[in-house]
Amino acid sequence: MVLQNLKNFIKKKGGWIPFDSFMFECLYGNDDSYYMRKNTSLSGLPFGPSGDYVTSASLGRWMAKAYAQSYARIISKTSGIDKEVFAIREYGPGNGEMAAKILIELFDQDIPLKKYEMLEISQSFIEFQKNKITDILMRHDESLYLRANQILEWKLVKVDYEGFAANADIDPINGLVIANEIIDSFPVKVALWQPTDEILELGIRINDEGDLEFENRLADDKLIKKVLHRKNQAIQNGHSWTTPRMLDICLHTEPWLNNLMSKLNYGELIVSDYGLERYELDSDNRIESNVTAFFKHTQISKLNECLKNVGGQDLTYLVDFSQLSEFFLDQCDCYFQLKSQAAWLIDSGVLDQFTRNQDFLSKSHQMIEEVGNLQKLLSDNEMGQSFLFCHVFKNNFSPA
Repeated sequence: MVLQNLKNFIKKKGGWIPFDSFMFECLYGNDDSYYMRKNTSLSGLPFGPSGDYVTSASLGRWMAKAYAQSYARIISKTSGIDKEVFAIREYGPGNGEMAAKILIELFDQDIPLKKYEMLEISQSFIEFQKNKITDILMRHDESLYLRANQILEWKLVKVDYEGFAANADIDPINGLVIANEIIDSFPVKVALWQPTDEILELGIRINDEGDLEFENRLADDKLIKKVLHRKNQAIQNGHSWTTPRMLDICLHTEPWLNNLMSKLNYGELIVSDYGLERYELDSDNRIESNVTAFFKHTQISKLNECLKNVGGQDLTYLVDFSQLSEFFLDQCDCYFQLKSQAAWLIDSGVLDQFTRNQDFLSKSHQMIEEVGNLQKLLSDNEMGQSFLFCHVFKNNFSPA
């Protein structure tokens, strides 16, 4: 169904669409697209053991402890301000597991929370999240579930290609905003830079046999400007581009961040994702697109394979964290820190918490699993260095 809808869309657009438009249709374009599928069963979800990939949210309680610590810090440093006005907003809450674990951490420490709001694009996902959160909280403490039920809220976000970065009709908040593995699912353009020729844009057409195939066309001025900016930065970083190379460029990131920050009066934003800074993204030996597909926990790195299994596999790319840095450097009311996941977790005190819980863990059947999860989160060979955190602090308090 997704494939036929995509072919009809390509024909409607004159026989060719840019790659970011293709990616949008595969992931979000209609009710059968990857992230819009109407299936609340575990087997129908894209993440988790039965899905296509696993997120850090499912690796024990360590991420939740770190997020809870960030929220607790916001509360503690705002003496004289009504702490009941603070909230947490989570973009794309996955299966709801992270939210449940954060609530457990906060309630166990008796830290006040006005609201825990989740922004989601799929009604089916919302129903699954509600069930998952209920299950986790009820198993932990029924009274905690009853308290959580008073502050949990969901907002259904509608997405379209032109206004992809626009947020839902949401209220400004004071508190913590979490965006874990969100930007890597934004539709991304793929440009081709050539040393002696024009800059091209990768797109998709339908060939004479009725199959999808790639075709390059001249890039527009906006994309050319982005490519040349990256090239000039690469030269400053000591990289001389001498061979043709592909660049993944997302035009939705800055508008999305701008909307997100406009809804955060005071507090902290934590953006985390797989990605790199440009000194690595645009190095001499990295000349292929970083767009990749995931299916049944297998990473498919060949770009041509992204044209197969349309709507049935995840499409993602390495986030350009220098793009985030440039955005926040231009903001006058906030500052930010860019760290690896390992550094962010350690600075959040997760090792101290592990030490304090060692006696409990040593007497618990959870010990091996929890220690293994922490090793995965911190290890260079797993997620420790390839997963980056952009932690933003916004300090102009305004009652929401």
